Amino acid sequence: MAENNLQKHLKALDEMCSRISFSLKDTEVFAQILKRSSEILDVEGMSVLLPTADPNFLRFYAVEGKAKDELLKLKNIPTKEGIAGWVFNTGKAVSLNDPYSHPKFLQQVDRKTGYQTRNIICVPLISRMKKIGILEAVNKKTGDFIQDDLYFTQALAGIISVVIRNIALFAELTNKNNMIKSVLNGIPGGFISINSAGKILEFNTAAGRILGFGSGVQDMRVEDAFKMQGEIVSVLKDVMKTGKTGNRLILNTRKNSGEKIIIGYGTILMKNESAKVLGSGIIFQDLTKIQGLP
Repeated sequence: MAENNLQKHLKALDEMCSRISFSLKDTEVFAQILKRSSEILDVEGMSVLLPTADPNFLRFYAVEGKAKDELLKLKNIPTKEGIAGWVFNTGKAVSLNDPYSHPKFLQQVDRKTGYQTRNIICVPLISRMKKIGILEAVNKKTGDFIQDDLYFTQALAGIISVVIRNIALFAELTNKNNMIKSVLNGIPGGFISINSAGKILEFNTAAGRILGFGSGVQDMRVEDAFKMQGEIVSVLKDVMKTGKTGNRLILNTRKNSGEKIIIGYGTILMKNESAKVLGSGIIFQDLTKIQGLP
């Protein structure tokens, strides 16, 4: 692999990774990367190994190529044995064109899968100075692995480490969003929030019940969603425009059916750490049946 080809392949790989959607399942993300990388490196298979709940063991987390199903069934690869374990513990990469002659090579994996490893590259996955897994490439289709193959795999490991971290952050953010939605849907009062562009961010279950909405309105423009509730639209926009919020206020508005209702409400202004306005929100309850209200 000439130097200019190596650079070209790395650029193509980087562009591919930048287009990956992290809304996909993480196994699908890895499948995309490993499939393309196997083609570039011209190998029979590639795999990602990650630690199990017990840090003394690794497992095949994503595999592309021959023996995929058999490798994914192997749950516990000891970190104290084999090439993968040695690389994981030391953080050093290896390229072997005669792995069976190496004392660290774990031949029992080949025996269990029925697949013969002719040559192998194994490099650590490292994120923020912490070893988080292993990347392997096995069986060059033509000839032996050369130094550029090792360089490519090490660069790929850096990209995959970033992908793993991004997937973890995406999952954490998704969990937080789900928790927030669960809390909002659990409160008895209605809650609506919009961003600075006027699109609806949150519309909880109680808001739908009070205003008579049969389906969600998230991501719609607030004016389009609340054509019968112009008063609520005005409140949300005024909060963003003036920066002023209020509590224990009264508002006359309508349900989607046209029925008049009275709501008691409070408003919030959403800002980031730099005090930039991100949006506004309204928290409200149906006060229609309470006597003495206008």
